[in-house]
Amino acid sequence: MTCPAGLVAGTRVFVCDNCAFSGEVKISRKHTRFAERDLRHLTARAVGQLGGKFRGLDQRIGAYKAESVNNARAHDIVIRAVDCAAITPAQIPDVLLEWRKPSHEEFAARNAFSLWNAFTEVYKTVNPHTALRRGEALHGLFDAETGVALVS
Repeated sequence: MTCPAGLVAGTRVFVCDNCAFSGEVKISRKHTRFAERDLRHLTARAVGQLGGKFRGLDQRIGAYKAESVNNARAHDIVIRAVDCAAITPAQIPDVLLEWRKPSHEEFAARNAFSLWNAFTEVYKTVNPHTALRRGEALHGLFDAETGVALVS
């Protein structure tokens, strides 16, 4: 009862045993006599917010899939990903290998979404908290590359 009752949801979620939560949608409620009653209402509102976030995600993925990327542009984006701290210089070879020979055939197309997935495949090898921060930087880079203007 020392930690609040809470819920966190989204595509980038972090929950730690010290009661630290982060994600696109977060609710919490202090444990009191009416906490259970209030959490039902707060959860319903959070699910509604999450729906809006996922519509934005669909828009983003569609824009990434529509944006053609050749090898020269992919290499340029990878270097700019280092500049914005989305990856480290040591991860460049891993991202490029995943771009050139994707682990999943769904990402064989030469578009921004396939390149995005080359980065996220490499993120599987790092600390989740680090991947969360780097993923936010990567979204900024790819949104600028593809002209995505999401409405929050």
